Amino acid sequence: MKNFPITTDLYSEKTASQQPALDLLQSMGYTYISPQDCEAQRGSRYHVLLKDILRGQLRRLNRYTFAGAENEFSAANIERAMDDLDEPLTDGLVRASEKIYDALLLGKSYPETVGEGKILSFNLRYIDWEHPENNLFHVTEEFAVDSRDKLHNARPDLVLFINGIPFAVIECKAPQISVEQAVEQNIRNQQKEYIPQLYKFAQIVLATNKNSVKYATAGTPKKFWTVWKEQDTDFLKDALARYIHDRIPTEQDRNLISLFTPARVMELIRYFVLFDANVKKICRYQQYFAIQEIIKTIQQPDEKGNRQSGVIWHTQGSGKSLTMVMLAKYLLMELSSCHPRVIIVTDRKELDRQIAATFSHTRLNPARATNGRNLVDLLQDGRADVITTIINKFNTAEKLEHKNLSRNVFLLVDESHRSNYGLLATRMRTVFPNACYIGFTGTPLMKKEKNTVAKFGKLIHTYTIQDGVD
Repeated sequence: MKNFPITTDLYSEKTASQQPALDLLQSMGYTYISPQDCEAQRGSRYHVLLKDILRGQLRRLNRYTFAGAENEFSAANIERAMDDLDEPLTDGLVRASEKIYDALLLGKSYPETVGEGKILSFNLRYIDWEHPENNLFHVTEEFAVDSRDKLHNARPDLVLFINGIPFAVIECKAPQISVEQAVEQNIRNQQKEYIPQLYKFAQIVLATNKNSVKYATAGTPKKFWTVWKEQDTDFLKDALARYIHDRIPTEQDRNLISLFTPARVMELIRYFVLFDANVKKICRYQQYFAIQEIIKTIQQPDEKGNRQSGVIWHTQGSGKSLTMVMLAKYLLMELSSCHPRVIIVTDRKELDRQIAATFSHTRLNPARATNGRNLVDLLQDGRADVITTIINKFNTAEKLEHKNLSRNVFLLVDESHRSNYGLLATRMRTVFPNACYIGFTGTPLMKKEKNTVAKFGKLIHTYTIQDGVD
């Protein structure tokens, strides 16, 4: 290991950022594991999975049932599942990252011999999403990783693991050093000459000094790194009181709590990461909190006993179409017991195309209505989780007297303030009298348009131009 001279910067990076982060993460439920213990489990400095922890968790979390009896997966399948997760980087960082993400979310299938020599496949999972408390969270420091040629080795300050799988990489800096340096270091380390084999597992990548924090995901260019602003003030206040004693909380403390509290980070990874045309994206804070507020709103009944509807007012350029995709993903996964359907309604062909394309990179089953009759066919057929359509197709749906009485249909309506939505909104409601309507808008509302907002119900969440500047 190289002996770095202890400069003032390095000393204050350790004392002002890295050590307080380590202490806080341990208070939050992460178990500390030393770099030496990590190395013993990894097999080599090139590899990054903590295999003993992962092996133990795969055994603990997985059983398959046959003929009423529960069985453990074979030792060979447990080893295979570990090898399979370590996707090669042949097609680049984001493609490898997407395959790993799929495996983390959905598990993988392995054949087991059952009964009298019969072979059946069963699903093996890497993470228990339903019961977060069954997963193991670890943190280590100075995680030394070798590059392929051993000439571009790197040593991230902190790495976080779930069940022995790295999911976050954190670079710390001294207070007097710009957080942009930590951003650049993270970006450099993801390049193929350096250590992309660590970052292909990363869902959140963080750059911090104690007064400033930026986050992103694997492969994010510098201009898209962003800041988190916690809007659940009670959650943050309670956590700070619980974890930080004897010192004043820093911006770093607030961000580590917001992004890495185990229940929160599992939710961020599961619902708020997506792949959009070979770009991996993680939500911005306004998208996360808008969706939290929508979920609260739709659990409330309106005056007719249907789900409460409402409007999201997010300024243009704040990622509305991705908010819709993340919301659809959340609704379909969280409310699966109600068999929800999501219909995304826009008024422009190119937007309809763009949103439909974004869905094709999720695990959802999307369909784009090509005309009014096709919309009715899709509604009746019931196979598509998500239908995207242009609003005027509801003319045909109404004429064909199609009616769907379900209260578990969610219509996400883009630019919902427009006055021309008056008549068309009436037609939508004729087709879906009991549906939940969530309107999205991003332009300042004219007086006559405010009435249209009223038709959707309450204002659920706002993100203004000023919020974007602050």
